[in-house]
Amino acid sequence: MFAVPDAGTLLDTVRWLSAAWLMKKFPRTAVQLGTGQCQLSESSLLFSQAAYDEAGTESATRLQLREDKAEATWRTTVTAVRSAAGPGAVCVDLECFSNTTQTLRPSKPRLVRDLVGELEPHDGVSRLSINALRVTHDRVNQLVDVLCAPERQLPVVVAARPVQPDPLWSKRVASTMQLLAGDASLYLLWDFAAVDAFLQAIGENHRVGPGAVRTFMPLVDPDWAPDAARHRVLGPTRWTDPSDNAWHGVARRVHALALERPLPPLLAGVTFPDRVAEQHRQERAEVMDKARALTALAVQRSGEGNEDMRAEVSLLNGLLEQADKELSELGSEIDLGERTRASMQAQLQAVIGERDSEIEDHLTTLDALAQALAEADRLRLLLLRQGRAEEVAEAADGVPGAPRSFEELWERLGELDHLMVTADPRIAIGLDEHPMSRTWAAKGWTALVSLESYAAAAKDGFNGGFYQFCMTPPVGAKPYPVRQVAMTESVPTMEKYGHERLFPAPGGGRVEMQAHLKLAARGRIAPRVYFLDGTKGAQGEAVGRLVVGYIGPHLTNMMTN
Repeated sequence: MFAVPDAGTLLDTVRWLSAAWLMKKFPRTAVQLGTGQCQLSESSLLFSQAAYDEAGTESATRLQLREDKAEATWRTTVTAVRSAAGPGAVCVDLECFSNTTQTLRPSKPRLVRDLVGELEPHDGVSRLSINALRVTHDRVNQLVDVLCAPERQLPVVVAARPVQPDPLWSKRVASTMQLLAGDASLYLLWDFAAVDAFLQAIGENHRVGPGAVRTFMPLVDPDWAPDAARHRVLGPTRWTDPSDNAWHGVARRVHALALERPLPPLLAGVTFPDRVAEQHRQERAEVMDKARALTALAVQRSGEGNEDMRAEVSLLNGLLEQADKELSELGSEIDLGERTRASMQAQLQAVIGERDSEIEDHLTTLDALAQALAEADRLRLLLLRQGRAEEVAEAADGVPGAPRSFEELWERLGELDHLMVTADPRIAIGLDEHPMSRTWAAKGWTALVSLESYAAAAKDGFNGGFYQFCMTPPVGAKPYPVRQVAMTESVPTMEKYGHERLFPAPGGGRVEMQAHLKLAARGRIAPRVYFLDGTKGAQGEAVGRLVVGYIGPHLTNMMTN
């Protein structure tokens, strides 16, 4: 959905473009956009509605295409509204009601790009476009104004051309930009002068280097370094590596944000009278009047009304056919409505579960933070009493923060000397697409640091396993919350889904790993870290190390399925 500053011809333009789109889908059918229903094919039905203001002027239009196919019912709804003050809004909603267990991936209708290209909508001071708008060095300040504008609601995707021309980079970036039409503002830093000017204008933390693509969320604050973590950047190597598909995540993330946006008041407040139902009621009343008249005439003629009776029966049969058709249509709409309600209920329960999980995580984090701060304060005080103030200052400056993404986490694995990570990085980095990824990456790093601490303690003589390490940690150890540690899977889970828990081994092949750490207690993704304790009795490359074989979304078990 997007806003249109000048909505004088909005409704006519939306109908014209919708008609052109429908004629391409149904070339053998005469598309009628007047208020009512239009049967486009045996399985496709078009509903058209209009709303009027108090002065009788058309203020809104809605077109809904329903396609009943074998694999799913597809419903595309186009709503356009204009206000008396001038601006308007357009929303295109695509719903998929699957009839099979197969996962379907709806794609954005071409109509969206047509609407964006013709209507030239805006998001605050930024114009939405179907391709990236070129930014030269003399227009960088305007781009920064767009990023920092308080009224902006949509993401802004900024790409910078690479050092060397790369056909794959150009193809992937162009494809991504086209997919984002209507859901984000799109800009391309045209040359190195523009890249340098952008760096000077926005600062090091929020920069976009050559070949990189960054998604800026609303309310950018260039003067606050921690704000940079909200605006995800995908580096040039991720775009130019043919085997790396992380670039798909840019569009998926923006589309997910679009689905979370509430309807603006202009769209949320519009109501459409059911003129189709009213038309059918009038038609039924007319038919009934004709039937009564024919009945009365037949009685008067007493025996001479065979033709009149047949005409009456024909009218009543037509009425019954129409009623049967309406009942069938109503049944279909009730079914889709019930499926929508069930989907919304499932989403609500998922949100509630994630909220409760986040509350638990925050409470655990606050408790651990309070303990760490108290311990740090005591140690700082002891050092100061010994006159070692310089060491205190150096320690404070040299402590790195938690990774802000799984990509950054992967780059820092070299800091963990006692861990051997054989996990697939693509699965782990794929978590960066989720809104909770920053929290999960920080917890994932905490989990790995805890495993590193345990492996070091085992090397120094700690005899217990990881669970005992977390229950009664040695002095100076870094345990993981015990409630988020599972050393085994249930027998039914392993019998049915054990194959999912075979991960790469250090010497080649695959090895079963059941022990895992939870990065989120509940939720649809609920990431896990699976590991194999190689600190005691292991042979080969894993001697004295822990092997981390998986970092990624929750695997299948008996509770989630």
